[in-house]
Amino acid sequence: MKVRLQSKTSLSGGVILLAMLLATLNLTAHSTNHSRLEMALEREYAVVITGTITDENGEPLPGATVVEKGTQNGTITDVDGSYRIEVDENATLLVSFIGFETMEVAVNGRTQIDFSLQSSAAALDEVVVIGYGSQKRSDISGAVSQVSEKELSKNPAPNLSNTLVGRTAGIIAVQRSGEPGEDGSAIFIRGIGTTGDASPIYVIDGIVRSARDFSQLNSNEIESVSILKDAASAAVFGVRGGNGVVLVTTKRGSQGKMQISLTTSVGVQERTRDPEFLGSYEWAQLYNEALINEGKAPQYTQEDLDKYRDGSSPDTHPNTDWLSVLKNTAMLSRYGITANGGSERVQYAASLGYLEQDGIVPSNTHKRYNYRSNIDAKVTETTRLSFDIAGRDENTNNVAAPELFRWLVSARPNLAPIQWSNGGYSAGPAYLALPENGYRNRRIQTFNGRIQLEQQLPVTGLSIKGIASYNKWFADQKNYTYAQTPFYSRLSDGTFVEQPRGSTSLYQDHNDFQGITLETHLNYKTSFGKSDVSALLLYTQTKERWNFISGFRDGYTLSIDELDFGGAANRTNRGYAGSSGRQGIVGRLNWTFDDKIIVEGSFRADGSEQFADGNRWGFFPSGSLGYVISRESFMDDLSFVDFFKIRGSYGILGNDRLGGARFLYLQSYNQIGGAAVFGDGDVQPGIVEGNLASPFVTWETVKKFNIGFDANFLDYKLSLTVDYFKDKRSDILGSRNLSVPSLLGVGLPVENLSKVDNEGIELNLGHTNSFRSGFGYSLGGNLTYARNEIVFIDEPESENPNIRRTGRPLGAQFGYRALGLFQSQEEIDAAPTQIGDIAPGDVRYEDVNGDGQIDDLDRVYIGSSNTPEIIFGFNGNLNFKGLELSFLFQGATNVYQGYGGEAAWPFFLGTSGIYRQNLDRWTPTNTDASEPRVLINAAGNNHAGSSFWLRDGSYLRLKNVELAYNLNAENLPGNFIQGIRIYVNANNVYTWSKIPNFDPEDGGGRGWGYPQLRVWNAGVNFNF
Repeated sequence: MKVRLQSKTSLSGGVILLAMLLATLNLTAHSTNHSRLEMALEREYAVVITGTITDENGEPLPGATVVEKGTQNGTITDVDGSYRIEVDENATLLVSFIGFETMEVAVNGRTQIDFSLQSSAAALDEVVVIGYGSQKRSDISGAVSQVSEKELSKNPAPNLSNTLVGRTAGIIAVQRSGEPGEDGSAIFIRGIGTTGDASPIYVIDGIVRSARDFSQLNSNEIESVSILKDAASAAVFGVRGGNGVVLVTTKRGSQGKMQISLTTSVGVQERTRDPEFLGSYEWAQLYNEALINEGKAPQYTQEDLDKYRDGSSPDTHPNTDWLSVLKNTAMLSRYGITANGGSERVQYAASLGYLEQDGIVPSNTHKRYNYRSNIDAKVTETTRLSFDIAGRDENTNNVAAPELFRWLVSARPNLAPIQWSNGGYSAGPAYLALPENGYRNRRIQTFNGRIQLEQQLPVTGLSIKGIASYNKWFADQKNYTYAQTPFYSRLSDGTFVEQPRGSTSLYQDHNDFQGITLETHLNYKTSFGKSDVSALLLYTQTKERWNFISGFRDGYTLSIDELDFGGAANRTNRGYAGSSGRQGIVGRLNWTFDDKIIVEGSFRADGSEQFADGNRWGFFPSGSLGYVISRESFMDDLSFVDFFKIRGSYGILGNDRLGGARFLYLQSYNQIGGAAVFGDGDVQPGIVEGNLASPFVTWETVKKFNIGFDANFLDYKLSLTVDYFKDKRSDILGSRNLSVPSLLGVGLPVENLSKVDNEGIELNLGHTNSFRSGFGYSLGGNLTYARNEIVFIDEPESENPNIRRTGRPLGAQFGYRALGLFQSQEEIDAAPTQIGDIAPGDVRYEDVNGDGQIDDLDRVYIGSSNTPEIIFGFNGNLNFKGLELSFLFQGATNVYQGYGGEAAWPFFLGTSGIYRQNLDRWTPTNTDASEPRVLINAAGNNHAGSSFWLRDGSYLRLKNVELAYNLNAENLPGNFIQGIRIYVNANNVYTWSKIPNFDPEDGGGRGWGYPQLRVWNAGVNFNF
């Protein structure tokens, strides 16, 4: 028998089993009226199916996948397109192959089934999750990108926020740190459009969650991630949707016997960049040279230099690599178990995951447990109940010193050895890296519960849905400093003296938060004639409460890290609580006519108690239009065009994040300690007036315009999506502190003051193909360009119009325009007067206003911010039968990073180390140098803020690569194991950048940050 079908069904991945929920799942199984014997019989394979799989021309398709629906049981076809699979007699088979449409057919007791696959248009029928609903991709008139769980799982990065960049257009992201537990990326959808909080909101299964709730998800929990970018897609989130939305859908159960998946992986981490510091010998040579350049006598004799070079006297002439106290590598491990299954009445998906990530700092580690259980029950033929619980437990530990890297990169190599010849530690910064001298510990525990009841109403297509969500989290921090290891100084006679170990202290705080969200959805869907109509009306409200308390003690005499054991003299305590509430009404109407014309309108009315009466409610409408031109008859002659849709949208959204401020419409007062003396001389806390009230303050307003098209060509082997967008944002919160004199004596009110425009383009290009040999591949590229411009911002009038921020991008950098280095005294004499005393080898600056003097009037715009305006990615996937190779190149440009201090200047503050790049300094014999002459004190001229120290932060990175091999049930003994996937992958593999010593995404400019890490990882997945 041969079947020729087209299907809109896609195969979902397996989901993790929570060990703690096994009893619950067994009870659920009983509720389906199956006995244990009947369930056991269901798990027995009853029939062997054989057949062939061909294309529409009858040619065999080697490497096509055949899977029993709802399970991990599957196989692939051989070189003749033949397959063999053992399944339940009532099973349904799913057949897929790159470039062809997925097919689905019920077995119905047959043993021979042949398939003829059709060229794929399946992506157009793929269901994409949007705000408060879902749509076929072909029916979407807004700008929505989607990233699948399969793509996310190829990245071994422990923080989920680091897996999105480069995967799809619309996401601009920067990862500033590699510290375990704090290594997330700052994500901006279509760039930055505000001086305030530009981050998107994160919505997980329909409920707004925190950015950390998203970043600390286990990728095995996720079905897909949708990026809502324009007004049409994000307007349903109203006052919180102005910066875009990251919308996560977690996996749910499917009908069939229980499928269990076990995942384990182990990785090794290392720095993406190793700074190249000079040793003591070269450091001392350059120090002498710097003194000579300043007209002073050298400090280090030839004998000193010889001892630094040969290491003959490590106590008096040390040669210390302070970064050697860090670990060269750190381990990363993951373990997870999933379960998915259910009956016709009840389906379940559950997961438990564990992650342990060590850092390169001794004792630095981040441990995380994730759990999730999603249960769906068909209560009646018209009633469906869903019950979800999820949460995590994080524990992060580090050494006591919060600025360890600052001191490590600030110390000269000849300061002292790490340990003296007597074995004792010196007072150098390595002492701060000892775990026994204290710790910083943070624990975060979260619980998220969600219950949903959906009822089909007597009117065809009409349903009502109620949702209640409860979110609770606790955060506990404990910072303990208690030096147990002694350290010493060395006297001139060679003896050692123990030094005081410093103060002891304990800071501890507790923060708890709870949120309750209630929603009622009324959905309607119908078809008549050539029209398909759907509508949504929704009411939502959220109530949040939080509490904070902290305590501090010092003067510990016993190493007992509890507040009660600290001294009483300097003890302090703090505490506060608060609450907030929101209400919203959402409406949306979709109309599709003849599968060609798509019209959508939506609105949200939002109310927040943050603002004064009369300003609490806002209305946020949007409209969009799509036109599928390829379905018109006049396009029939363009046979290479399979699908072409034009779409456009316009709407108004908001952004009400106030940076932690509360009730700006009220006069604020602040408490200060030790401010007033009364009566017998006791010092009492005082109250001071805060910012003046701003009774008319409200949210930011964002007017969003988007136009684009989606196209498929050459039998759906080539896809192209292009978007142009422009956002006009007004009412951005700010104060007139710059333009109003400070003589007022009180904080000025916060106003809806600033205006910023943001526009750009997005491009997604994809290509897939397959061959009869069983080889298939897919390639994709994406690019996002987003440039903002300040239309209005509070800034003072200036004699120098070149340093005004208006008309410039956010984060614009200003300084002197460097023209290179002076080569002779004659050049100096002929040049405008520079800054301070200069000599050949110093930086030369442009006299912008031509007055013959370099001063503040010569400062100009020298570069955009250290957040990229352009981010791009190129990915590929190659497969041959069970073998897969995938990769992702990701890069950024139009980004500039200013460096200074320890990161750029030799002998900064007279104490810092020197990088190898500083050897290429100007001397009379090295006039083509990249660095100015060395000086101990160059603050006057060479260290002035200028383009000389601004670096092009563009980079290209091999972000991910993975090689995997899949073993299916046919190649494994017995029926217990249904598949094994063995893989090796890596993250941050290699980076091409003009910036030495530091990762190009590091944003501090001083070299103080925790470096980014590369991950080499290997793992195996078992499906049972």
